[in-house]
Amino acid sequence: MPQFAFSVPVGSWHPFLAASIASLRSQGPGIAVALLDASGDPRVRALADAHDDWLSYRRHGPDGGQSDAIIEGWKNVPGDWLGWLNADDILMPGALDRVRARLAEAPDLDVIYGHSSIIDETGATTGYHFNVEPPGPRLLQAGIISQPSCFFRRAVCEGVGGVNADLHYTMDWDLWIRMYEAGAKFDFVEAAMSMVLWGEDTKTASLNKRRRSELQDIISRHAPEAAQSGTFRAFLVHAAADRVWPAGLRERVRRRLRRSGPSVFGIRADGLVQPGAQLFLAHYDAEPKTGLVLEFDSDPGGLRVSGDALPDEIARAGKTIEIRLSPALAGGETLSLQLVPEPGSTVRFLSAAWR
Repeated sequence: MPQFAFSVPVGSWHPFLAASIASLRSQGPGIAVALLDASGDPRVRALADAHDDWLSYRRHGPDGGQSDAIIEGWKNVPGDWLGWLNADDILMPGALDRVRARLAEAPDLDVIYGHSSIIDETGATTGYHFNVEPPGPRLLQAGIISQPSCFFRRAVCEGVGGVNADLHYTMDWDLWIRMYEAGAKFDFVEAAMSMVLWGEDTKTASLNKRRRSELQDIISRHAPEAAQSGTFRAFLVHAAADRVWPAGLRERVRRRLRRSGPSVFGIRADGLVQPGAQLFLAHYDAEPKTGLVLEFDSDPGGLRVSGDALPDEIARAGKTIEIRLSPALAGGETLSLQLVPEPGSTVRFLSAAWR
């Protein structure tokens, strides 16, 4: 049975941090968690106090940055498999059970990863991380792995030198590449393993000089020469869309760029709902959720919604479908919904928000 060691570096307080810790705690036995708090915020310390009986290691005070904190955490907690969550990352219920099950089938695997749901600042689900794909050479030129949904052997990580403490933005991609080039056995699980915030203040939306430098270095060393300029340009366009462009322009450009993008669980990169579309939703609040509002870019018309918690009431108004859940969804459980569009329809999914 694999034992997991997790680092949770905290540079500043984030409202999702409580859910992040709760999501780790919900994974069951066989997990040791280190909380590395450089925030100086009393709310982080209070949250750590509330989980003090469970945390394996905690440190409050300055550190050398996120990568340094991740390394510190792993050094101070046991576990032959590693992972890390930032303060705004949340594991899906049962994520580590999926890793355990895969290892029971293929015990020689070194890296296991899956999909991520994307959430906004309110906690509403807005889609999936559409760049994630099975392992292969494209890893050398694109971020095809979602870091919070990736878990790997300590021995393999340490064998390639571990996380590079000098990197601030690309330490995950750099680590994946070094393990891949060293011959580590990667595996992809077709499941949503985490919820990841994509917002204007997240690090991946940054256009600053340090991030540009780190990206250029990795791309120039690993990506095929013919693909280097296009790869770097794609990162810049994504960052500009998140931080610079006005909201209206941002959504129009995103939709156009993603029109030919991949689909994850039947939701295309631009939000188009395709036959067989599925949403996997979860929360970690103390109070069960009794309702859900689905929002689309146009009137969903004849779109049918079904799921494992059958709705006992559906109200449709304009571009939304409101669902009342029966039974209510408790924290740490997953709701699976199926969306069945009318043939030929072009309705696009925008968000799913708890009520």
